[in-house]
Amino acid sequence: MDITLINPPERKRVWAGIPKEHAHGVYCFPPLGLMYLQSSVEKNTPWRAEIFDAVVDDLDYPDFEQQLRSYPLDVVGITAFTHCIPDVQASVDTVRRINPNAKILLGGPHCNMFSDYAIAMRGVDAICTGDGEEAFVEMLQAINTGKDLEGIRGVWFKDGQDVIKNPERPTPRSLDAYPWPDRRRIRYKDYYLPAMKAPVVSTAITSRGCPHSCPFCLTYKRQYRIRNIESILDEVEHCISLGIGELMFIDDLFTPNSQWVLKFCDGIEKRGLEFQWSYKTTIAGTTREQIRRCGEMGCNKIHFGVESTNNEGLDAWGKHCDTDDVHRVFKWCREEGVRSVAYIMLAGPHERTLQESLDNVDSMMKLDADYAVFAVFSPYPGTESFEDGARKGLYPADCWDKLMRDPLSGTPVPAAWNEHLSNEDILQLLKISHRKFYYRPRVVARAMAGLESREEFFRLARGGLSLLKMERLSAKSHNAPV
Repeated sequence: MDITLINPPERKRVWAGIPKEHAHGVYCFPPLGLMYLQSSVEKNTPWRAEIFDAVVDDLDYPDFEQQLRSYPLDVVGITAFTHCIPDVQASVDTVRRINPNAKILLGGPHCNMFSDYAIAMRGVDAICTGDGEEAFVEMLQAINTGKDLEGIRGVWFKDGQDVIKNPERPTPRSLDAYPWPDRRRIRYKDYYLPAMKAPVVSTAITSRGCPHSCPFCLTYKRQYRIRNIESILDEVEHCISLGIGELMFIDDLFTPNSQWVLKFCDGIEKRGLEFQWSYKTTIAGTTREQIRRCGEMGCNKIHFGVESTNNEGLDAWGKHCDTDDVHRVFKWCREEGVRSVAYIMLAGPHERTLQESLDNVDSMMKLDADYAVFAVFSPYPGTESFEDGARKGLYPADCWDKLMRDPLSGTPVPAAWNEHLSNEDILQLLKISHRKFYYRPRVVARAMAGLESREEFFRLARGGLSLLKMERLSAKSHNAPV
């Protein structure tokens, strides 16, 4: 039996927060979800699973279909993110056109959070509503023996016109039973991330889920679980053996607490591992000792979800810190020699005028971060923020429901919060924010002074080109963020 795992093209995606022109060419993350699935299949069954990633080659649909025809397509697994469901539906349709008898299975965040809509998608045979590693293997075993999927926990499937919803699969408390991805099975050298220093880079995760409940976040919040440190370091050693010199840990929250981080650093030191790395975290709970110790063990960059640099915004976003905390943590990063990244949300509901939004940006400049990621606030479906906007009449309460029911319908969904600012104002704010931060000689000089490889130079050049592309955007542009 042949298994094909697909990361769909990004041609019909609902772009929100960061415009496509600014993201395209700046980063391309490995499809870790599919890679975990691949490793599980090949460890627990006699079959091989091939990953077809249409994103890494930026395929359009004619090329996608042409290349897909070289795969057997007996069983097809497709990863589904909510903002990408138009591409997921188009990919399902493409598979069905090539092989009407293919078994098409969906997994990923969209299936976890919007299960009823996911199983209803045209051409889909079944979905997995939780961790996929064990459930997918059981699905394959049933398909191979000609059985239906009855009784496989965590799996919903179609039986004629009916949908069978098997009981929920208990969430394993430990992630260590899952084999980590084998990067030799993909073109791992072709993926790239912004502001990374080593010639060959990759991503990894140390946990699943998130213990926080930010009102704007669409993150799947089923039980927060952390991997065993020794297992993580085994994976790091595997990456180093492949020539990967830098890893970005892309967990929603890398730092459950400072003590865990210090133990992780102790593990790196004990094994004598030499690699560069970075991670994402929050201001609340970050300590100077943590920053210093991470820097000693090769961490060259910390990404902070700041969102706002005034107390009203920090409270609105539920950040559990104040402006003094924010400035203190960025000061520690400068003094300990670890680069910092500030993630800032623009045009949130609490920013009632363009000037208020610009004041937030000006305050952020005082942090003296090495990098900034500016994103337009977008009310995501299923969040508190989305419900607030619907109650205020900013958009129809069922707009996302309509798009999920018919992903190729083109149903408009909100990409920004228009209670106070127009689309034109918000796009102008996005442009001004990038100009204010990145068009400063000190930022350019700092980035150039720290160059360590030709690849790093090209990554910076792509980032600069994305800034120029953003200047050409208009609020009426198809790919504008608003």
